[in-house]
Amino acid sequence: GVVFAVFTALVNIVFGLQYAANDLGGARLGMAVGTRVAGSSVERNRLRRLIRESFRLHRLELPAMDFCVTARAGARDAASREVFASLERLWGRVRRSP
Repeated sequence: GVVFAVFTALVNIVFGLQYAANDLGGARLGMAVGTRVAGSSVERNRLRRLIRESFRLHRLELPAMDFCVTARAGARDAASREVFASLERLWGRVRRSP
């Protein structure tokens, strides 16, 4: 619902990131990791754990917004290090955006 109503989107090879302002005073996370992208439940859950951990580490630096991270085709074969680096770049772009 709300995140997709009036949102800004950023993408890279591994993830898409949609975000919209909220009035709750803190950042919130939503995720979409589909079967077509990640395949097995083991792989989908691995990606979800990595997304949650990256968000946890950056949450206090992020503005009060609702974020929805969407896994893209590049996520299937990405190593954990690549996943974190990809998310790091996206969080950095959010912090620098006006």
